[in-house]
Formats: sequence, structure tokens, C-alpha cells
Amino acid sequence: MKKTLTLILISFTTLACSQDLKFENPSFEKSVLEKYPDIDINKDGKISKNEAENLKELDLMERHLTNANDVKFFKNLEYLSLTKNKIEKLKLENFPYLTKFYCAKNNIKSLEVSNLPNLQELAFGVNQLDKVKINDCPNIESLNFMDNNMKEINLSHFKKLKYLSADHNKLKNLNLAENPELIQFIVNGNNIMEINITKNPKLNMNILYIDDNVKLIGTEEQMKNFSPAPSPPPPM
Repeated sequence: MKKTLTLILISFTTLACSQDLKFENPSFEKSVLEKYPDIDINKDGKISKNEAENLKELDLMERHLTNANDVKFFKNLEYLSLTKNKIEKLKLENFPYLTKFYCAKNNIKSLEVSNLPNLQELAFGVNQLDKVKINDCPNIESLNFMDNNMKEINLSHFKKLKYLSADHNKLKNLNLAENPELIQFIVNGNNIMEINITKNPKLNMNILYIDDNVKLIGTEEQMKNFSPAPSPPPPM
């Protein structure tokens, strides 16, 4: 009986150890433990697979992170913020429950976001991006990439898009024909010469932020209600 009990304890210990995660960036694990001490259920100073997967919200704003690859362990997140860090490269994929993702004000030069079926809000403004890969995120309603170096953006996959902030980039064209739910856009500070809004019947014509030289092509009803909004304040 004693031998059997010993074997059970050994097996349990082995299983528990196998659940420990190997973090690529120790400071990432440390930041999570400092911000969310209750995540460490067994109080061993480490984050196990089960503990990571129990977390629904992860806010690591201003944690001086340069590498956030270890976020991959927190697959059941519904909210993620990596805003105001020093991250240069970021890839986020296969988060089935994530609805809000913010990574603004970093040093990001490469960003890939894919297979986030419930994502509604995505913000990666104030970075160093000239392009971005966003795939299989069909439910995005709010997209913010202000203050980057983006030369083009394909919005055709975002059928539910309502709010677009793309100001202060290097866009030359903006095709909104596939965004019928669009309510507001902020696109001043680009190189856009013309925007066709005839396919955007829900636009609030009093809160469109565009440069004075942009030719706006709309329906008679839209243009009758159009009143250019003043330039929004710069990011804090």
C-alpha cells in the first residue's frame, strides 16, 4: 500500500512538473506574476499551463517588455493589452475568445494577427509599421493604426467595421466599399486625394476627419449633411 502511494505521489509530481511552462522571456512571466499574483494558485512562484489558461484578462501596459512571444500560453484570454512597451516584433494567432487587443505605443516593425474569430477591437497605433498582416478576424468593429508608416491597408475582410483611425500614415488610397457598417473614420495626415463613401450609408457625416484637399464622393443625402470635423488631438 505504501509503495502504491509513493508511486502515485511520484506520478502526480511528474505530471505537475510537466505542466510548468518554459517562458522564452523570464521578465514576461515575472510581469504577469506581479500584476496578477492570484494566478499562482499553488504558490510555487511559477505559472503552469492550467494557471495560464485560467486567465481571461492580461494587461501588461508599461512593463518595459521587448519580447511578448510568451503570450501564446494564455490561450483563453478575452482581453489583452501590451500598450506602451518596447516590443519590435509581434505575432498573435489562435486566440478563440479574444475580443480586445491593444499593442499601441511600442516599436513594432512587424505585426501578424490571425485566427482571432471573436476579435472586435484592434489597436496598434504609434508604432513603426509600413504594413501589417491581419487574417481570419472577421468580427473587427474598431481598427486603430494611427501614427505609423502604412502605405496601404486592405479593409475588404472587415465587413463589420464601424470605427477606423488611420490618421498620420502614408496612405494614398482608401477603399471603403466593403465596409457598409462604417460610422466614423479618421484619415487626416495621409496622401489620400479621393474617398468614395457611397457604399457607407451609416456614416456620421459630422465626425469625419479628413484633410481639406481630399475629394469626398458621396450620395446627395450624405453630402448635404457633411461637415468636416476639426483635426483630432495628437496621441498622449
